[in-house]
Amino acid sequence: MIPEQFEDIRSYIDKEIPAAMEFFANDETSLSLAKMVLPGMSDDEVKAFLRNIKTTEEFQRVMMTRFVKLIVSTTMKGVDTQGFNLLNKDKAYLFTGNHRDITLDAFILQMFMLENGLQTCNIAYGDNLIFNKAIEIFSKSNKMFKVLRSQNVRELAQNSQHLSDYIRYLIRENKSVWIAQRNGRTKDGNDKTDHGLINMFSMSGDRKDLVPNLAELNITPIATSYEYEPCAMMKARESYIKERDGVYVKKPMEDMDSVVSGIKKKKGTMNIAICPTITYDDLKPYEGAEKHEIVKVVADMIDERIYANYRLYPNNYIAYDWLSGTSTFAKYYTLEDKDVFKAYCDKIFSKLYEELGSEAEPRFTEILLGIYAIPIENKMR
Repeated sequence: MIPEQFEDIRSYIDKEIPAAMEFFANDETSLSLAKMVLPGMSDDEVKAFLRNIKTTEEFQRVMMTRFVKLIVSTTMKGVDTQGFNLLNKDKAYLFTGNHRDITLDAFILQMFMLENGLQTCNIAYGDNLIFNKAIEIFSKSNKMFKVLRSQNVRELAQNSQHLSDYIRYLIRENKSVWIAQRNGRTKDGNDKTDHGLINMFSMSGDRKDLVPNLAELNITPIATSYEYEPCAMMKARESYIKERDGVYVKKPMEDMDSVVSGIKKKKGTMNIAICPTITYDDLKPYEGAEKHEIVKVVADMIDERIYANYRLYPNNYIAYDWLSGTSTFAKYYTLEDKDVFKAYCDKIFSKLYEELGSEAEPRFTEILLGIYAIPIENKMR
């Protein structure tokens, strides 16, 4: 049994799955979504199918895998993977990934974990994404646990300690975890680990000796890249308005719009690369160092491994040359590649200038192209 202290954030255990499936069978919206991944079945057949699911792993295998394959087949050219051979099926990992799409980064990873005979992860997600009861039940059925949003400094400290304790509990129970390298998705293309995340990791376990403390978690970076960024227009728009006004206020249900848009938009090819785990041997040279130094070292290791394994596409090289006014990387793309990418950008520009006005053009262009160009700058470092 999961300790009671984690009741407010934990995902479901197997014995809770039948009740969750019964809810889906009787919820009109959930039933409609289930029919999308179970085409050709009548309502009664779908209900019977759902009621036959008894465990979390069954739910992920027979429902989530179908759902993910449907997304891949309808919105992508395909998914490439590297590094799954680095993982030991009998070992738990704290996967720390760059975050490009709200849901797909982790959902698609889960599918490949199953295909490679590995245990799926417990997925961290912000409680701002819980819009209704159905989404909460779905999330908890899919091994997702809540990251509680903080309103003040005191809450931040309490929630960080709570989250750290739960993550370490899962790792010690030999259950892997996926969490983004920073709060929210990468909006500008610059995948950078938040030092606060590493601080949070270290709040549980032996706080006096951070090297074995952090090594125990088996922190394993994941580099996720898309040929066409999910929600690129929404990301660039948010970044531009925040820069212009000093603040960006989300509209009601905007996060849900981002979830849906990320799922439905065409993404070209996706790549998932499992990077080498940060081991005790990697951290041993820093034993006895100040906490802030160790935190920086771990964050830098995560970044460097993500940059080294990030897949670059012609669009990245085109955007870099476009921004810099050079042809530095011209050998990595064709004129046809360039025309297709320019048409893609022009479509976004026309929609945004209609809303924001022509004065947005120079800076907005830089922001949108930066989403694609900055990964090259990081890789060159």
